[in-house]
Amino acid sequence: MQKLLNPQQTEYFIVNENLIIQETSAEVQRFTDIPGDAIPGADARVSFPELIGSENILMSIIRGQRPSFELKGIARFTNNNYPLYFNILAIEHEDDRDSAGKLLILIEDVTEKMVMKQSLIQRANEANLLLSALAASKDYIDKVVRSMGDALLVTTTLGTIKTVNQSAQILFGYSEAELIDQPLSMIVVEEKLLYQARHRYILSQKELLRELETVCNTKTGEEIWVEFSCSAIQTELKGLYDFVYVGRDITERKQAEVEIRRSLAKEQELRQVKSRFFSMVAHEFGNPLNTVLFATQILKEYGDEITQEEKNQYLEHVKSASKHMIQLLDDVRLLSNAEAGKLKFNPAALNLQKFCSELVEEIKMSSGKNHPIDFVCQKLVAPDRKNDNSSEKTQNFPVVDQKLLRHILTNLLLNAIKYSPNDSNIYFELNCYNEEAVFIIRDEGIGIPAEDEAQLFESYYRAQNVGKIPGTGLGLSIVKQCVDLHGGQIEFSSETGLGTTFRVEIPFYKQREID
Repeated sequence: MQKLLNPQQTEYFIVNENLIIQETSAEVQRFTDIPGDAIPGADARVSFPELIGSENILMSIIRGQRPSFELKGIARFTNNNYPLYFNILAIEHEDDRDSAGKLLILIEDVTEKMVMKQSLIQRANEANLLLSALAASKDYIDKVVRSMGDALLVTTTLGTIKTVNQSAQILFGYSEAELIDQPLSMIVVEEKLLYQARHRYILSQKELLRELETVCNTKTGEEIWVEFSCSAIQTELKGLYDFVYVGRDITERKQAEVEIRRSLAKEQELRQVKSRFFSMVAHEFGNPLNTVLFATQILKEYGDEITQEEKNQYLEHVKSASKHMIQLLDDVRLLSNAEAGKLKFNPAALNLQKFCSELVEEIKMSSGKNHPIDFVCQKLVAPDRKNDNSSEKTQNFPVVDQKLLRHILTNLLLNAIKYSPNDSNIYFELNCYNEEAVFIIRDEGIGIPAEDEAQLFESYYRAQNVGKIPGTGLGLSIVKQCVDLHGGQIEFSSETGLGTTFRVEIPFYKQREID
């Protein structure tokens, strides 16, 4: 009677988020897989390998996403070969002295209970009445199995298929003869997970996996998602188990989940674009509007007191701010039309060398006074026009959309100027071949950080290192749309602080394709 009233022996050890032991109670060593290994600084999984595979669950306890995690019926053998059984309970360890996440692992000695349980199982196995009951129910079970809508497979301990029902044959596309005596891995892609579940059950009698979602292969090679529940069946031989898997096709559900996640990601992306748009509008319209308001206020209140030259300066500020806002609206409208598929593509013959030279001069006059632009036409090969009806005046000129090309080159050249220090060189190269024109624009500016490269062509997106340099995040998005309309390609290389090189390839359109 006194023995039953005694509290059960409980030991403990504390681990950090990497499962490194921080502290132990005196008798923890009695429960370890290898005596003497459960010491501070050691990996808890060495002493308690049952924790292997449960790392994500344990981390969720530290993060407060799960209250606890329990492993029952872990088996050991003492030095005198006497069995030792215990349960492990993991809970969050709260310690005011250390705010870092830790786990408290409690160990409960349940040897007496488990020995009693094993004794009862042994007695049940020896009962002849149980054998006769199993024999009597075999026909009933067979009928249930045949009528099941879910797929059922029975395997040996090693995973060899022994039994399948009709639903399993239909689901996986194999006949019964094709499945019997084959490994479960023939249809289950991640069969290793099921093997580990069987192994843990054999060693610790832990409940097997339920509602495990895994990918399976059909006979035709199609991948489907199946949700399995697994149970163990004691065979005629003591300690030898068969394992029953009941699976349900959840492919449609998984596909729906993928679509939902894709929709959520798209919605998040749209929210980010909207946020960047409003931020850009507030900044890019705010400054010129303030300029206009300030200038008009000065002219209104002090117009009679200031000189004509000062009036002209204020009017020039108003004009400049207005042009900036008009250009911004034009860019937004252009990008909107491009994304809606309304931007028109009107290719025509164009003298590219002359066009680029004149464009460079325009930019130098307006924005490039402090940045020399070196324009070089490296190679010109006239397109083959033997079979078209082009006039002699334009027959040696390639066919492109002049308006879209202006958007491409203007944005790239202005960006090169904007993000480069004064007096640094801008290099602009043109190469023409029979099939395409290649434009290369290189600067010695601030460069593009590697983490920004993937989003560089997104609308309203700007790199992290632009600082206070003004901009809308529209230029490169417009460039990409115009390049795509040409059926061309754009690529770039960059190194932070050392400059950026853009390469644009524009294929030529034959005159007969657009007549």
